[in-house]
Amino acid sequence: MNSFITVENKELREKYYFAKLDNGFKITVVPKDSPSFHASVCCNFGGADTKYKKDGATYTLPAGTAHFLEHKMFENEDGSDLFLDFDRFGGNANASTSFENTCYYFSCTDNFYENLDILLKSVSSVHCTDESVDKEKKIIAREITMYEDIPISTVTRNLYKALYSEHPTVMPVSGTIESIEDITKETLFRAYNDFYVPENLSLCVCGNADPEKVKKAVERYFKDKTGKRPETLFPTEPKTVAKARNVDHSSVASALYCIGIKCAPDSTDTLESYRRALAMRIAISLTFGRASDFYCNNYESGLLNERFYAGYTQSRNASHVVISGSGNEYEKIMELALKELEYRKSVFFTPEQFLREKK
Repeated sequence: MNSFITVENKELREKYYFAKLDNGFKITVVPKDSPSFHASVCCNFGGADTKYKKDGATYTLPAGTAHFLEHKMFENEDGSDLFLDFDRFGGNANASTSFENTCYYFSCTDNFYENLDILLKSVSSVHCTDESVDKEKKIIAREITMYEDIPISTVTRNLYKALYSEHPTVMPVSGTIESIEDITKETLFRAYNDFYVPENLSLCVCGNADPEKVKKAVERYFKDKTGKRPETLFPTEPKTVAKARNVDHSSVASALYCIGIKCAPDSTDTLESYRRALAMRIAISLTFGRASDFYCNNYESGLLNERFYAGYTQSRNASHVVISGSGNEYEKIMELALKELEYRKSVFFTPEQFLREKK
């Protein structure tokens, strides 16, 4: 399918145009009467994709490969920085890597198609040498060290280590200083060639853009490319947590805590799984969000503060609830939070509360 179809939701008064190239590259254009443009190319390849199968063979990537590759995608063939190309046309560009995917994006007010061309060019090929990879290792090592110095990052990482024993989630998306030492230019080329295939890529554009011009821009770089996404392999993860508690005694002004609830893993590529994930997020927000009885009552008593957070995360082969915040009475907070969850099993929320949260 190469022509655009229009998908419209009359209740939300929103619509978008969608097309898929013959090789599987997906294009979504969301029309907005806005002075700015936003575009993002996402690859279904992230920190959790460290072991995979292709053509009957099994491959293993060092932890942090997807994030390392993200860094190298902004390098031109001559070694120059691709961000300078965006600067020439007023584009504000960046990228991010999660456990599930890597996204490259920009925003601008003018020269949209010039910036789009740079974005598509950047993900259509990768350029690196032994020297540039060694140089990047030093940069990423400093980035890893920086995150290790952020207390909430350390607490969150310790939570994942307590929840999971086998899943790749136990490793940081950026890897460790030890794991990135095993990354070579051959590692990056293999990861790129195996995962940055058209059927594993999608472009989303938001703004007053012409869908056909957007599609032609994509075709210039990806029309003749083919390939199938390899199968990511996950180890068998126990249903129980790895450990009940993980404590770090670093010196901080106020204690930080993360309470995790390990949930049964769910698929992430079906409509029903998306709905279940959204239902969980709504339920957790109703239970612990800023408008909930739990938060308001415990905030007034001084037990909770503005740093309190609760949410649900679902990724491939892993899902969990996180309740986090700061304060020294985390034992009491955990006890009350578990009691609230038990209470809400039998006394749920009113239709009015649900509708408000849904909106």
